[in-house]
Amino acid sequence: MKNQKSIFSMLIALMTVFIWGTMQTNAEAKSLKGKEVVIYLVRHGETTANVMHRAQGWSDFTLTKNGVKGAQYLGRGLKNIHFDSAYSGDLTRQEKTAKGILKYSKNNKVKLKIDSGLREDNYGSYEGLPDVGKAIPDIAHYYGYKNGDEFLKKTGKNAMSKMQDGYYKLDQKKRLDTDLPSKYRAESAEMVEKRMNKSLTQIAKKNKGNTLVVSSGMSISLFLSQLNSSKYTGAPMKNDAVTKLVYKDGKFKILGEIGTLKYFTQGKKEIEK
Repeated sequence: MKNQKSIFSMLIALMTVFIWGTMQTNAEAKSLKGKEVVIYLVRHGETTANVMHRAQGWSDFTLTKNGVKGAQYLGRGLKNIHFDSAYSGDLTRQEKTAKGILKYSKNNKVKLKIDSGLREDNYGSYEGLPDVGKAIPDIAHYYGYKNGDEFLKKTGKNAMSKMQDGYYKLDQKKRLDTDLPSKYRAESAEMVEKRMNKSLTQIAKKNKGNTLVVSSGMSISLFLSQLNSSKYTGAPMKNDAVTKLVYKDGKFKILGEIGTLKYFTQGKKEIEK
């Protein structure tokens, strides 16, 4: 009899926990429904690797003098935007760009949060190599194209995804005969898309209003490519380019032009006049 009472009490307790948990989940879902978060997704400024035309990926190249100025220009162009929160990847070029934007947009009281999921794609053994002279031609030849130009032209909006998968497949085959440990070898396009989507979704769910997010060209492109938007063409993302996103009811939508330089151009005109 005592055992029956004990089991019955346990069942009541479990049912109470289940009902309470369900009520909390429903309440959270209801509070998120209709919530709109606007993300200003930015590619970092010019780096030493950019001007040397080298694949930088996870390698921590810093901003050039132009890159530092670019963050100032972009910040000035965004001065009318109040950011409720700000994030960047954990690479120096991403952090420096984000801090410059916050300072010159008069959002310097906003604390910058670092999220490693926003870093650039990992190119594995191809990191630091000349991208035009070595990396891209190798990938083009792997897919059967004569050169990088033909590869980019023929693959169109899938170019960035194919390129990342090229790095991944060539590195898995140990084409460059390096001793790089497996955990540091190139990511696949799917791996990058998943971590970018995870980080951006978490950021959107945690925040409200306007959010600044600074990442890198390839990782931004791969994230945008899986949104199934007709606006995405596969064109490379330029330094200091901004893509405005709105997150609502669990979905991202692109607002306006992908990779616009209007904020950068506007800020540059104001500072240099």
